[in-house]
Amino acid sequence: MKKKTVWLIVSCLMVLSLVLVSCAPAVPPAEKPAAPPAEKPAAPPADKEEMVKVKLTKLDGTVVEKMVEKPKYGGVITMGHEIDPLNFDDIFVHAYRTWATNLTNEDLLMGDWGRGPAGTGEATWMYYMMPPPGLDKGAVAESWDLLDPDTIVYHIRKGIHFHNRPPTNGRELDAYDVEFSLNRIWDAPTAYHSAGYPKADFIESIKAPDKWTVIFKCKPGKAGLVFEAASEFSKIWPRDAVEEFGNMNDWRQMVGTGAFIITDYVRGSSLTFERSDNYWQKDPVHPENQLPYLDGVKYLFIPDFSTRYAALRTAKVDWLGGIMTPAISWEDAESMIKNSPELMWVEYYSISVPSLDLRVDKPDLPFYDVRVRRALGMAINNKEIVDTYYGGHADWRIVYPTLPVPEFKDAATPFEELPQSAREVFEYHPDKAKQLLAEAGYPDGFKTEVVCTAAHVDLLCIIKEYWAKIGVELILDVREPGVYTSMTLGTVMGHKEMVMAGHMLTNLKFGTELCPGYMSNRTGCNDPVINEAWDEWSARYFEVPGRFKVTKDITPYLHEQVYFLTLPLPTMFTFWQPWVKGYHGETQIGYVNNYDFPTYIWYDQDLKMEMIGRR
Repeated sequence: MKKKTVWLIVSCLMVLSLVLVSCAPAVPPAEKPAAPPAEKPAAPPADKEEMVKVKLTKLDGTVVEKMVEKPKYGGVITMGHEIDPLNFDDIFVHAYRTWATNLTNEDLLMGDWGRGPAGTGEATWMYYMMPPPGLDKGAVAESWDLLDPDTIVYHIRKGIHFHNRPPTNGRELDAYDVEFSLNRIWDAPTAYHSAGYPKADFIESIKAPDKWTVIFKCKPGKAGLVFEAASEFSKIWPRDAVEEFGNMNDWRQMVGTGAFIITDYVRGSSLTFERSDNYWQKDPVHPENQLPYLDGVKYLFIPDFSTRYAALRTAKVDWLGGIMTPAISWEDAESMIKNSPELMWVEYYSISVPSLDLRVDKPDLPFYDVRVRRALGMAINNKEIVDTYYGGHADWRIVYPTLPVPEFKDAATPFEELPQSAREVFEYHPDKAKQLLAEAGYPDGFKTEVVCTAAHVDLLCIIKEYWAKIGVELILDVREPGVYTSMTLGTVMGHKEMVMAGHMLTNLKFGTELCPGYMSNRTGCNDPVINEAWDEWSARYFEVPGRFKVTKDITPYLHEQVYFLTLPLPTMFTFWQPWVKGYHGETQIGYVNNYDFPTYIWYDQDLKMEMIGRR
């Protein structure tokens, strides 16, 4: 059976709906078979008269000067995507499933495009993450203050206007729209916020005392998580439109302040946007230029990958990649690189490390004993999985909970810095695994089962073979994705022994995955050491160096205890046409702003004409 990374599709989707309670490619460890390659140049160099010098200042005060192509206005980018957005209103589902709103509506804060590959290079903008201070900037909120440990004040930007369509007709956004939107999403029982950050447990009040100020009063110790959810996880809607329409799930009625407006949607076929003429933002790299450059954006929904690839190869689409799912396997990527050398591309780490989450809350299960958990880890030959199953396009030494990217360099722990007691869980030691099982009272092994979906089966069959060598019989309990999600979502676990899952590497929220009361704690873990570290992490949220230090300090303990087994982390691929300019593989500019990069990029129609004979 062809080994594809398709198994990760459900893991990523599940993780992005469960775990979120809470450029250059990533720098790989030394022994990685091949470093994720940088963007591959394909287009001919621009003429000298098309080049301009930009001067940018990094956070440390260093001035960066570089020559870049001068952006041009016009053109419509066509993007290949496998599935429609599930909804158009974020009160109904997780914001990742309403991804179309990232072009039409905005959050209080956003990632700073000028800090990414197009500018100073201090951020990758390839990963789902709440940007550390300095890498973000104001959007709907021009700025914010922490009035006291539990009070956040947002200062709303003046001069932002809603789209010029009824019922707002281009009116100016104000703090009362923000107050309305944020209370609305936290009060909606179907919204992610009500499950991940329940208002009763996290928030005292959300109020706008005047037209340009919004004040969050949070429950003690909750301000950090509330800040993330409020700042870059909540779209701002016009209160009059919601009051008139009831909700914003009809694309024809959607009104926002984003760079684009939806003009047409055919389910299962296409989604079309046109530029908003009253968008407020200037280009952070070229501050004299008004955004957006593009006349429009069009998504074509093509479920079959070979058809999507054919559309890219024949220039029917300009971009092909994946955020919610790794839509391009390494086999297909290698084929595309070989057969379509004109394409631009980038390879980078996935945001979610696949894992086997072991229930540790039931004394009658083998996993209650840490020796058993460690034995199961040592019985898996992760390096062999990388070399064979992934063809080298994965890394077995990525250390949860932090991906080694520039944004989190002070929080990440390289594999080599782990104590041997933690490193050996990643390594292949089958003899020691048998010994540990015998010491734990299982000299002949045991039988266990894992809840999974069909997308996980290939990889789990490999794990099954490894465990059989130490006497552990693994039974795959394969469920339909909807049933799987219902069994693994929430504080009441539906799986009996273990579940094939995944854990985020770019939000650092280990507590939401290992502490009591969080719906992403699928192990039932209640460890006083981790609980104490999480309390400290939460208390020091706004003291970023301290928060990063807590993360780094607790990392060895997390891997010594093995509450879940992390497996090799695969890479992902993004491809685009050479006439898509000012683009370096960015996927989301901030926390959950996936697919919002068309706001900043431009389209070289002349180059397209030169290369394929049409614009």
